[in-house]
Amino acid sequence: MLHSLSQEIPIAHKLQRIKEQETFRKLHYQDYFKLTNRELEIMSLLVQDFNNPEIALRLHISRYTVEQHRKKINAKLGINTTIQLYKYALAFDLV
Repeated sequence: MLHSLSQEIPIAHKLQRIKEQETFRKLHYQDYFKLTNRELEIMSLLVQDFNNPEIALRLHISRYTVEQHRKKINAKLGINTTIQLYKYALAFDLV
């Protein structure tokens, strides 16, 4: 009995997290799809813990260009923090 109870708690937690992510996705769907393919690519790299110079090197663009893309991502999504960026990445399956 104790074993099955300990397995139910993590499953319930995961289901709740999925439900919250789906609600977030529905609320922010239009904002997310304003992003360009390049912005999505940069966002994906950011949530994989690449920094601006690493992204610039990987995409063969300047660091300044990466910074401009990040500003546009933040403006389009209405975010200011990396944690907010991760919420989008989780909800839209970028990680």
